[in-house]
Amino acid sequence: MAARTTQSAAWARRRERNSRFARLVGSAVGGRVERRIERYLLERAWVGRKPKRLQRYLVRGYQNPAINVQSILARHEFIREIDGASHDELMADELRWVVEKHLELRKRQRALQVELGMKFTQLRSTAQWHAAYDEVMEDQGRFAATWTEALLGEPERRLSVIEAACGSANDYRYFDSYGMAPLLDYTGFDLTKQNIANAHQMFPEVDFRVGDVQDIEAADGSYDWAVAHDLLEHLSPSAFNRAIDELCRVTRRGVLISFFYMLDQPEHEITPRRTYHVNVLSKDRIAERFARHCSDIQWVHVRTMLAERYGFGDYYNGRAWTIIARR
Repeated sequence: MAARTTQSAAWARRRERNSRFARLVGSAVGGRVERRIERYLLERAWVGRKPKRLQRYLVRGYQNPAINVQSILARHEFIREIDGASHDELMADELRWVVEKHLELRKRQRALQVELGMKFTQLRSTAQWHAAYDEVMEDQGRFAATWTEALLGEPERRLSVIEAACGSANDYRYFDSYGMAPLLDYTGFDLTKQNIANAHQMFPEVDFRVGDVQDIEAADGSYDWAVAHDLLEHLSPSAFNRAIDELCRVTRRGVLISFFYMLDQPEHEITPRRTYHVNVLSKDRIAERFARHCSDIQWVHVRTMLAERYGFGDYYNGRAWTIIARR
């Protein structure tokens, strides 16, 4: 076991050195070469991941789109784009229910951490946490049926949406189960071929494709909206700036991005980690990039929004921000 651990650590150091060298080459050359290197490194980050693991990724725990406030904000924004403010009361009801779920999950989490003497990074893989989570979330489909009924009927118009880094249809599953799919002309793309295979297996008629957010294969203004969750933090600065430009280029109306690691601070904190990044992005710098393309930029700090509207100041991620940037 010790020999295996030592070998794994040596491989990790080698991958880190190789990635660092590749990024230096890309930065020196720039342009298409830099983008190809970035794409290659990101693809390597997911090589060998089992299909079932990819299918479960970001659809359980606090990031379950049924209770992930940023996923819900995206769904609500697209419903408003289609149907105006006619469902605002239902949206508020859903967020109040989400707050109840988060309050109970946080209570269970802290009790188990004390009982088992664990940090949450350790606790979240235990049977005790999984059992507590399943008990709290036994009615997680409550608003799926409500929204499906509320959105029944032929829409006056459909909304065309492209999603970057769609994973294994992570959020599209909820567009579908919440009755939104008939209202959307949807395209999802991801660098990981197995994610796209998973998505096609679940939704064979939907336009899922392998693609790179640095070079989106679509004409200017092809879609009404673009959406992405937890993506830009994991790209190099040149890549996430290029991604913003591309997402804005292919849209007519706007871009909605959920950030998992962001602070209201003057500069980015750029942290390469092996084949990808775990950056803490600057709200100001990201806003500046979007301002090149969009005239109306709205920010939502999730914890602050929940505290002001619902008296809930304990949202699990204090660095979660959503930008809604309109053309």
